[in-house]
Amino acid sequence: MSRKARVYFAVAAAAVLVAAVLPASLITASAGASTTACGSSCTSPYNESDGSGEALTVSGSSVDMATASTTNSAQDWTPEQEGDVANAVAAGVLSAKLNMLYSTDQLVEFQYAPDGVPSDKCLANTASDVVGFDETGQWWVPTLTVVLAQCGITAQSLWILDASNEANGYVDLINAGWLSAYSYGNATAAASDSLTSPFAEAPVLTINSSGSVVLAPLSEIGGVVSASQMWSAWSAPVQSALRAKVANARASSG
Repeated sequence: MSRKARVYFAVAAAAVLVAAVLPASLITASAGASTTACGSSCTSPYNESDGSGEALTVSGSSVDMATASTTNSAQDWTPEQEGDVANAVAAGVLSAKLNMLYSTDQLVEFQYAPDGVPSDKCLANTASDVVGFDETGQWWVPTLTVVLAQCGITAQSLWILDASNEANGYVDLINAGWLSAYSYGNATAAASDSLTSPFAEAPVLTINSSGSVVLAPLSEIGGVVSASQMWSAWSAPVQSALRAKVANARASSG
């Protein structure tokens, strides 16, 4: 699967080079604070519950929130469009079960790019050892911990922009790598059993009660997503040079 994922991500990155701009659904939210060196290709995502005064920040291999600053390169992120869920499913990168609700939603990787320099490290969920297989390939038990991980290797670094909840410039970001099966501990669960939960409680990027960045089940009350799970400044204009550098690095490493 790693080889297949590398090829898919390399092709998806190359496809972005052909497009002059992101789809309209990806540019409705303006870029947030980022360093001058990173420029318009970067953004600093922030959460609705904290407002724009706090931004997603890298600390070693961890990711947290910190006071937003245009001089803090640890807050420089470049969102990379990776096509829609249906295309990734067809390529064998994502579970076919994700097509049930998210087939037309866009996939994005958030690459850490301090001062505009691509690191090939992306916002991701961590996972334990492979615990089983289903009809779409191997799968993992999620840890719900948000970290930096190498881009373009597994779906752990892919985020689904949930268009059904987009409003006022905020979206919830669903981690596409979290297991999409019915029973996380049952490697022999029938495919038909996998068509129920957890789709009602998708794992989304969240600020928890302690102020930490984690994955948590989607929380909706009366159809309104919790402010702690809604993000803004999640898009940025395409920068061809940055995308080309990433695409070339991925292709040569395959």
